[in-house]
Amino acid sequence: MERDEKLLKDRKILRKIDHNLALQSRFFLAANILVFIFVASVGEYYVRHSTITSVWGAVLFFLSAPAFYLAMRFDPTYGAGPARWRSLFVTLQIANSVCMGLFCAVIILLDKLSVNGFLLSLYMVGYSSINNVEWSPYNSRNAIRLFCNLAPIVVAYSVIADINGLTISVGMLVILVMLLRQSRILFVRHWDNVRVHHELHTKARDLAHAASEANNASQFKTEFLSNITHEIRTPMNNVLGMLALLDDTELSSQQRELQNLAVQSGEGLLSLIDDIVDFSRITSGQIQLNESVFHVKRCIDQTLELLGPRAHEKGMELSCTYADDIPVRVKGDQGRLAQLINNLVSNAIKYSDGTDIVVNVDISKLNERLAELRVAVKDNGRGIDPDIQDHLFDAFSKTLSTKDVAQGSTGLGLAISKGLAECMQGDIGFTSSAEEGTEFWFTVQMALSTQQAQKLALNKELLNKRVLVVGAEGGVLEGLLYQLSAWDMLVESVVDGSNVLDLLQEADRAGRAYDLLIVNMPVIHPMDLDCVTSIQQSAQQNLPRIIVLSSLAQRADAMRMGLDAKLAVEWLSKPLTREKVCRALIDCFGLDQPVDSIEKQDTSMGEVVGRRVLLVEDNAVNQMVAKGMLNKLGYLVTSVVNGKEALGMLEDKEFDLILMDCMMPVLDGYETTTAWREQEAAEGEERIPIIAMTASVVEGEQQKCLACGMDDYLSKPVKLEELDAKMRQWLGSKGADAPAQQTSLKTA
Repeated sequence: MERDEKLLKDRKILRKIDHNLALQSRFFLAANILVFIFVASVGEYYVRHSTITSVWGAVLFFLSAPAFYLAMRFDPTYGAGPARWRSLFVTLQIANSVCMGLFCAVIILLDKLSVNGFLLSLYMVGYSSINNVEWSPYNSRNAIRLFCNLAPIVVAYSVIADINGLTISVGMLVILVMLLRQSRILFVRHWDNVRVHHELHTKARDLAHAASEANNASQFKTEFLSNITHEIRTPMNNVLGMLALLDDTELSSQQRELQNLAVQSGEGLLSLIDDIVDFSRITSGQIQLNESVFHVKRCIDQTLELLGPRAHEKGMELSCTYADDIPVRVKGDQGRLAQLINNLVSNAIKYSDGTDIVVNVDISKLNERLAELRVAVKDNGRGIDPDIQDHLFDAFSKTLSTKDVAQGSTGLGLAISKGLAECMQGDIGFTSSAEEGTEFWFTVQMALSTQQAQKLALNKELLNKRVLVVGAEGGVLEGLLYQLSAWDMLVESVVDGSNVLDLLQEADRAGRAYDLLIVNMPVIHPMDLDCVTSIQQSAQQNLPRIIVLSSLAQRADAMRMGLDAKLAVEWLSKPLTREKVCRALIDCFGLDQPVDSIEKQDTSMGEVVGRRVLLVEDNAVNQMVAKGMLNKLGYLVTSVVNGKEALGMLEDKEFDLILMDCMMPVLDGYETTTAWREQEAAEGEERIPIIAMTASVVEGEQQKCLACGMDDYLSKPVKLEELDAKMRQWLGSKGADAPAQQTSLKTA
């Protein structure tokens, strides 16, 4: 009730009602005047009853004029005083109703039951009914208006004592009562609707406010995560950097074991930080895709190469096969695609107790410019517990077991993968059974690039070469057959290598000797090269060339055992990629020209020892770590603590490359890079490569660095291998004869 009273006094609501009354009243005021003129003229009342007609006309015009003025000039007159306007306007309207009602009653009394009186009565009924809707919010005032309109007519017909007059009088009275009742009903409905609308408006406003608060909170959370991860990465860079430098010192076996555990723990913490940041971006809808044209097979191969040693440590083979119609290049987010593959393969390595992991890559063309890439990761393990299958893609859907914690699981990997796949207009799912293992798959949409490589030709020297594969099965054999089939080589395989020598001799006698023998060293068994030794020591004349497939650890064991010198074989490390297989075939057969299917290698990997590097870093510990790494790699380092000092140093000395921190006092990395690029352009100097080295991993940071003029990007903590690769990439192209001396002063 209290709320309704507030609504009845709400100025906005009352103004809307008054405005509607003003709009409609203009037409009815005009209609009243026209009706009066029509009755007075056509009905000849100005002749028969000139005095009554004149008086009533003057009163009607006198009452209508101010009401019409208030309606036409609503905004200025209403703004001067809403309550005063309302009182005056309603009073004038009721006075008009009295005037018209009495005029109709006088006509009825003068002419008895005439046509003019009856038609005028019908007009008054229609006039009252139509106005009833607009006047219903003011029920009490509307009741007075209705009574003034129709009560005089009821009385006039009652005065006529015959049956017709009484009948019409009763009918008019019934109409009046019905209109009064209707006005009451409309009054209740109107204010109920107003109340509901007001409540909905209030709730919508509250929801909008809550949404705004949620967005602000989400933005704050994102900024907080960005800042806190930046702050965490800075000391973690120091910790891992110092541990990397500690690895080069003389350590006891116990100290080295502790150092390795510390490195693994630090890398696990960084992985946890990255997962939390990615999950936060996905849930807040702030993740951005960095689209670029990239080589899809190379992206997948490089990802699997990094995961290969981890799989081999657990006794698992890792291999990959591609559909025949996979394009060379696509346009999309290379980093996110690699992250999706890394997540699914890492899960297979962590949780599968199988021996084989196979990655199958397929593509389906959606139209001329768009395709859907499908990647499936299948293992032959025990399958997934049915109790957790329904919630597998939910974040933190189950309590982590001791095994999960020990393996560094955060419970976010699959949730992140699902979010990434959906961001890339794709989907993700899995099938699992105890008999067949588990297959996780995802699809992503990729634009087809027009920058496709030329159709690769076959090397004639490899055409129809006979190959015998020994000891390979499952995914390794499937992947090897896929790679060798690209050159139309004739491949046969045997699982057991005990009778390989007999097979070779039999094939030689039949005139179909094997040109190549590929021996696979299973990672789940100790390395056994007796088969290779017996073949090379045999008296057979047409011995095939031999390639040994091994893990990196097995290759290192072979080097320590001196097998490299004893055995004339080519070593090929798993997981297999097209590039490594091609290189092995080239070396094995002594081909002068590279096989056409090998893509042009990076020629910028020249000698870099002694190159001059400017390190711009404000954190003393970070500076020490970076200098230690660079010195270990053979670079000459000059360091400064802010961008202003860097610009001064660049004016005095020559450098081959700049490592630039982004967040620094005085002058940050972005401003420093922009200023130096402008100076280079103005003076026509040779462009110095600038690599950002920052702990900031917020979305779009890499694009921000490139936009201001930097050439590449490294996120802290920086690993020695990553730093070495980046440095060689940008310095190798300058040639191998760089002077290994201290930075010299520029000559004027």
